[in-house]
Amino acid sequence: MSNHPRPLLRLKKHELLSPDEDRKMEVGVYDALLPCRKYEVAYKVAVLGKVSQSLEFLLRLVKAVPGITEETAAAFFGFEQAEISYVLNEATGPGFVEWREGRLWLTSAGEMLFREGTDDPVIYTVEERCRDLGFDLLAIAPQAPRAIDSVELTLPELPITDPAGTGRVGNRIFERFNRFFYELVDRRDREQIQQRDLYSVDRVVPKERFQVPVRVQVFAQASAPSLPEIDLSAWRAEHEISDRPQIESAAAMLVDDLKVNGNQISASQAYEVLVELAPNFLKEFVTKAGLNVNRYWRDAVGRAGEPRADRKTVPIIGPLYTEANARRFLEVVDYGLRGDAERPEFVFSVAPQTPLWGASTQQRDTLSYLRRRIAAAAPASTNELRTVCLFPGKAAWFIDRTFDEVLGADYSDLPPALEIMIVPHIAVAALVHAPIGAASGYAVPLGWASFDESVVARTQAFVTERFYSFVREPNRHGRLIHALHSRPESE
Repeated sequence: MSNHPRPLLRLKKHELLSPDEDRKMEVGVYDALLPCRKYEVAYKVAVLGKVSQSLEFLLRLVKAVPGITEETAAAFFGFEQAEISYVLNEATGPGFVEWREGRLWLTSAGEMLFREGTDDPVIYTVEERCRDLGFDLLAIAPQAPRAIDSVELTLPELPITDPAGTGRVGNRIFERFNRFFYELVDRRDREQIQQRDLYSVDRVVPKERFQVPVRVQVFAQASAPSLPEIDLSAWRAEHEISDRPQIESAAAMLVDDLKVNGNQISASQAYEVLVELAPNFLKEFVTKAGLNVNRYWRDAVGRAGEPRADRKTVPIIGPLYTEANARRFLEVVDYGLRGDAERPEFVFSVAPQTPLWGASTQQRDTLSYLRRRIAAAAPASTNELRTVCLFPGKAAWFIDRTFDEVLGADYSDLPPALEIMIVPHIAVAALVHAPIGAASGYAVPLGWASFDESVVARTQAFVTERFYSFVREPNRHGRLIHALHSRPESE
């Protein structure tokens, strides 16, 4: 074997980051529904127990010395005739020992009392069980039903690669119940798990279907952000996921179908808007050709830090509603609330036209946290914050149920890749959902969040100019329009 160290692998010059700068980034999060079904399963368990001490001694002797005489056995134990007769009745009654030609032999039932790898005989009794159990229809693995809320009800389903196979699930339950028996047994059996084994599965009756949400987190290496990797650890422990490879495959298919082409979603125009709204923040990344996205990405990866009084605008990587980004945006809002701005009545979200945007209860939860944060800053206010989504085209049902109000538009000149969040006069965020470092691939959100008054004012003015395409009844939405009007920019 060579003693020379292996050479380090170096990324090619066109790669976004060097190996020592590379890191894993969360670039997406989705909740998808896993199709499941309840089954009534009738089965039997073998309840194991010890034989009496005298019978154990006799059985072990007969096993060790097949064909031993009754007299020799009595002499071995020092039993009198009445004692050996009692023990023999205990052995022959259930059919564990038989006499042949005046000698004692173990029957097949007696042999079965000695489990493989043990010298001690055990007996068992068979008990019947009947339970309603949930199984998913992809991996045919245990899945307990739970109540799901109005947003979860409308989430997308995980794709099923073999739709016809779901009709054969009932037949597979027999084998899968045996595979997951120790996970499925009830509490009484679990407490005595060493004494109970599955004896048989006798009947499986399909019952009602149900769904449970599965959280799919999307990560990518910073050196190749548009090549996603899925992570289901927020849903189940790693060892449980390894028992469910079909669900992993379905989640991978879901994310793979989200790939887009940067030109088709007008990514370059969306990046122009980022620069237009926060020119001072992005000036060092702007060239004659526009925003140098790769340079900004590298910088954002290295310094996506927290806001400060002297750092009013911060980079954002990934959806606004990941846990880390939601916390960062709420801190931006906290700084904005320290000024003398009026507490807002509305929060506005301009939705990007990327597949499954907002398909997660984390977006709903982020808006709830935002509502509570603003309410705490203005305890005397009687106005409850309402969330409004401006959605070009027809919004999915989970968007309708996430926001208090959704305003659609038949036509909008907003770049499809652009997302904007506005807490009027307090804080804003803008992101572009597009492949980075590649012409097509997974759309990675990249942008900024700010409480800088000039950035807030420009962002509000930009959305106000395009607001009317979302409003079919201007009189009815006068308060919304008024809420978006910008104040004079600070010097």
